[in-house]
Amino acid sequence: MFGMTKKQFLKKSKDCLKDTGIELLLIRKLFYQENQGKINTAEAFQKLEKNRKSLENIFFKYEDLKSPSKCKPLHMKILKTIIILQEALVINSEYLSSIKDSGELESKKLEKSLAKLEQFKDEFKKLSIEVDSYLK
Repeated sequence: MFGMTKKQFLKKSKDCLKDTGIELLLIRKLFYQENQGKINTAEAFQKLEKNRKSLENIFFKYEDLKSPSKCKPLHMKILKTIIILQEALVINSEYLSSIKDSGELESKKLEKSLAKLEQFKDEFKKLSIEVDSYLK
C-alpha cells in the first residue's frame, strides 16, 4: 500500500494546524482569565484538562500519519511545536495545583507557562506560513 502524497500530507498538516490554532485560542482565553482572576482555580483546572486531552488527540492523530519522505522534517517540526504547547499546559496545570494545594501563587510557573505559550505562538506562525507556501 502506498503512503500519502505530498499534497495529501500538506492538507492534513493544514488541518492539524487549524485544530491546534483553535485550541490555542481557548488556552489563551483561559490564561487571560486566570491572570485577571475571572475564573476560580477548580474551573480553570477543569478547562485546562479538557484542553490538554483535546491537544493530545490532535497530537496522536497527526503523529500516526505516514508522511512522504520529503515531508518528514515538516512532520517533526509540527509535532515538536505541539509538544511546546503541551508543555505550557502542564506547567500551568502545576501552577494551578500549587494554588489549590498550598494557596500560594508561584509566579515563576505562571511566567514560565506564558513564555512557553509565546514560544509556541512564534513557532506556530512560522509553520503556518511554511505549510501555506507549500500548498501554493
